[in-house]
Amino acid sequence: MSARIIDGSAVAGELQQQIKQDVAKLKSENKQLPGLAIVVVSSPKARKNIAELKKRMCEKVGIHCEIHKLNPLSGQDDVIALIEKLNKDPKITGINIHPVPDHIDYRAVVQALDPAKDVEGVHPMNQGNFLIGDKKFIPFTPRAIMRLLESTGEDLKGKRAVIVGRSQHVGLPVGFLLLEKHATVTYAHSRSWYLEDVTRLADILIVAAGHPEMITGSMIKPGAIVIDVGTNIVGGQLVGDVEHHTAQRVAGWITPVPGGVGPMTVAMLLMNLVECCE
Repeated sequence: MSARIIDGSAVAGELQQQIKQDVAKLKSENKQLPGLAIVVVSSPKARKNIAELKKRMCEKVGIHCEIHKLNPLSGQDDVIALIEKLNKDPKITGINIHPVPDHIDYRAVVQALDPAKDVEGVHPMNQGNFLIGDKKFIPFTPRAIMRLLESTGEDLKGKRAVIVGRSQHVGLPVGFLLLEKHATVTYAHSRSWYLEDVTRLADILIVAAGHPEMITGSMIKPGAIVIDVGTNIVGGQLVGDVEHHTAQRVAGWITPVPGGVGPMTVAMLLMNLVECCE
């Protein structure tokens, strides 16, 4: 048995065409056009190449995009001053903040965002609204995961979903989205005792723990849908949180790394951006 590949690049390509049409419609109706500002404070966490990838995709679909690069010595006040400037810029309808160095309080930076320009869904007000069922701002990575699950054609109702990872941006919100689809959700993480006993029960296994290849084929239920959110550099190579070559022999469906969740997150970021304008 070999798992079927969930091709994130192909699904993202379909979304890209839809976004291009939506932008053209906004333009034809003389409505506010989407504009994205990406804030990058130079550091190993920042992944400047991802910012350039986002800008290239914006250009393909007709979206204005600016990358604002700050040097690694920039302080918290510098970042917040930039955010406040972008909040007032009429060309910018969405702001995407890349991970910041440890000396900057990410929560303080996020709180400076105009909630209406929060295309990531990370502002406390938008997070609170999300938890009570207002889905205006859905975090783009969980939204990407749900779209990939949808692409399999599998019914999620009643399925046991195990999420390995509990971050506010991915693990926690995707659990709420799965509950809306009537899945039974269990959370686990890198410190869970007997982790393999939990993951082997999963019909849907979503791994977003930030530990390279921590989930092996022996930890996966035969036929399960496996979504690997991990992006780790090991020996100069990009690998996920799932050991792909062993997992593929057991799973029913699996996302590759690269080419799985990654392209979809960019597409869903732009989808959120367009919806902010609409």
